[in-house]
Amino acid sequence: MAQFNNTNPTAKELIEWVIDARQRTFDLIADLNDKQIMSPYLSIVNPLLWEIGHVAWFQEKWALRESCRHKPIREDADKLWDSIAIAHQTRWHLPLPSRDQTINYLRQVRDRVIEQLKGENPSSELCYFVRYTVHHEDMHNEAFTYT
Repeated sequence: MAQFNNTNPTAKELIEWVIDARQRTFDLIADLNDKQIMSPYLSIVNPLLWEIGHVAWFQEKWALRESCRHKPIREDADKLWDSIAIAHQTRWHLPLPSRDQTINYLRQVRDRVIEQLKGENPSSELCYFVRYTVHHEDMHNEAFTYT
């Protein structure tokens, strides 16, 4: 019978996971042009520009804002990327930041999460939310590949 490791990942392992997931996001969009990253409306997918911003927003919301009580990096983030509050069909018509601005936001969130994990004894709450957001990003990255 298979043995499962029920221990929580260390802060160092979580940092590696954050870096790996974010690099995969960057790699998946690296060769897409501006038209491809803002695809035509489809009921089963999101525009990629919205989706990558959402991935960063989700990590910022849970790991930085909820766990660490940080202020939002972008004041408009909730209005742009909160998937609960923003109807699917609306996502194509939002005043989204440019590709470069969105990539910068992804980097800022990643770097701030890593900074928190490098701190002395990151809380179990932070570690949980980082793990949660990495799995969320991995799920979106998987979806990118089949849409």
